[in-house]
Amino acid sequence: MTEGKKKISLTLDHDLAAFADRLVESGFAPSVSAVVTAAMESLHARDVAARAAWQAKLEEAEADPAVGARVERIKAHIARQLRDKGLAAPGGAA
Repeated sequence: MTEGKKKISLTLDHDLAAFADRLVESGFAPSVSAVVTAAMESLHARDVAARAAWQAKLEEAEADPAVGARVERIKAHIARQLRDKGLAAPGGAA
């Protein structure tokens, strides 16, 4: 996943640091660094999965003409509301 490692310094809440220490002491992790790395890998995987899910839904919506028509109606409605209040519509003049 990485091209090497980067040494950093960080500060953890006391309870999280104690938890990491317990994982190391009990043999579930080789080091506190490994605990933090595993946590970051988990967050990264969650972010990648969420982005993929969003992209899949966007592609699904773009393929459905009914969705495109609904989006255009909503955008027109918002633009009318903004004009009625004397505000500029996104990307346009008032």
